Amino acid sequence: MKEQRNAKETSERDDWRVGQKYNEAELIQLSLRAIEQHELVFVSEIMAFLPCSQSTFYSYKLERTELLKEALHRNRINLKLQIRRKLLESDNPIALIASYKLFANQEELERLSNNSRQTHEQTKPFTFTLNLNPDNRIRERLVAGESKQITGESDFIDAEAEDDGT
Repeated sequence: MKEQRNAKETSERDDWRVGQKYNEAELIQLSLRAIEQHELVFVSEIMAFLPCSQSTFYSYKLERTELLKEALHRNRINLKLQIRRKLLESDNPIALIASYKLFANQEELERLSNNSRQTHEQTKPFTFTLNLNPDNRIRERLVAGESKQITGESDFIDAEAEDDGT
């Protein structure tokens, strides 16, 4: 008895592998019905409403079927229109800004997001000289135990002021 059941299951699995268990046209019709009924927008959602497995769905290449693509696309557009309508009718400032962003041009978007990219033109190359304090005044002050933070700039100014005799 158990052997007959296992043989029957194996036979059904083999039929399934060759694609004899499901009719492609029926799967497409079931998919279209599910898309329409449940307002699906992604291919991965369709499989939850079909009697076949995910591998069967992909073995028939149903994800490439134009009818399914068009139905999903239509649902996406309808969903976007509903959301846009709700955003425009809302009194919520965040929703109004979101809806404005949908219709804004590039300049307006940059102004809203405060992420304007300004190009900086430099007429001459930037050069600087770094004085590494060759006379070790900063090191001496640290060894002497001064607790003042040595930033560099003021210490170089102090060193210059001492050189000038002030």
